[in-house]
Amino acid sequence: MEPLNLTNKDQLTGKLRSLYESLGYTRFSMRRFEEYALYLENKSFLKSDSVLAFSNPDGMLMALKPDVTLSIAKHARPERDALEKVYYKESVYRLAPTAREFVEIEQMGVEALGAIDGYTIAEIIRLAIETLRAVGKDYVLDISHMGFASGLLEAAGLDAGQQEALLPFIRQRNAHELAKEIARQHVPADYAQRIAQLAGLSGTFPETLARASALVVSPGMEQVLAELRALYELLDTLGLAGCLQLDFSMLNDQSYYNGVVFQGYVAGAPRVVLSGGRYDLLMRRFGKQGDAIGFALYLDELTYMLAEPSQWDADVLALYRAEDDVAALNAAVFELAAQGLRVFATSNPPRDFRAPTTMAFDGRTFREVT
Repeated sequence: MEPLNLTNKDQLTGKLRSLYESLGYTRFSMRRFEEYALYLENKSFLKSDSVLAFSNPDGMLMALKPDVTLSIAKHARPERDALEKVYYKESVYRLAPTAREFVEIEQMGVEALGAIDGYTIAEIIRLAIETLRAVGKDYVLDISHMGFASGLLEAAGLDAGQQEALLPFIRQRNAHELAKEIARQHVPADYAQRIAQLAGLSGTFPETLARASALVVSPGMEQVLAELRALYELLDTLGLAGCLQLDFSMLNDQSYYNGVVFQGYVAGAPRVVLSGGRYDLLMRRFGKQGDAIGFALYLDELTYMLAEPSQWDADVLALYRAEDDVAALNAAVFELAAQGLRVFATSNPPRDFRAPTTMAFDGRTFREVT
């Protein structure tokens, strides 16, 4: 008899834990709740405005954590020259998108904080690819860079309010509404034409890079494309570029994120299963001089895909008689279970119970019934 296998989710998280630890990432554990003020002051960083709060015995307002990255950034070392590498497997608590109730959401991810350089960025991106690959399905990693769109909007002379008016339509890839908003903001014609293209500036990496080059109006934008080109060439050399797409409409909150941002998809999951990026600006909000980049894998988005219903109700159906010695029976059942088997012991099995092996108790041990 084969020992019981772990569930697919257990196997995945075990594989990822080994991967992250092999590259020097250490486990970051946190409390289930934080002070509510942490989330109140950073509401725009959260996926949802709703936070489940309560008062502790001292009267302090606390919250079940809706996000992990905020807690990690809050507790990161303040200096820039050190480098911390952490991974986590935690639950967050958010309002369900399809129901007005809070749900527990499992996440697993990695964060690098402090002295972030080109190698560290490439390592995180590769870890994101390896994480998607570990799921065992076809996958795509969409990459963007916050500096490209922001560089174009700034070059057009748009203030923060004008930029915020345009960004939602770029994110939604709504070219029609974006054009209308560009006109409302009186964007100069030459820049208006360039900005309008951001909503559709996505596709294969080399082709989209070439299209983006035609929109460059500043050294900063050219530097962004050079960074993306170097990243692509590195991953291509490693044989990992086949899953990459470039999408300049993918823009996170400019108050927190800068540099590379990315999202991962796998076949069979209807929504984003992995997201991350560089968030130096969030670190500054906590008074930290270091930079940061990381990502989270949303395990709950994979639950149904990874769940393969077993054809068996147990590994062993263990039969005994009412007159059998309970102490000897108990010892024999637990001896089977210690072998990693799921054992269903009964003198009266349920109808249609499914087990690959049926065993009967002979007074001392269980023997297979043929």
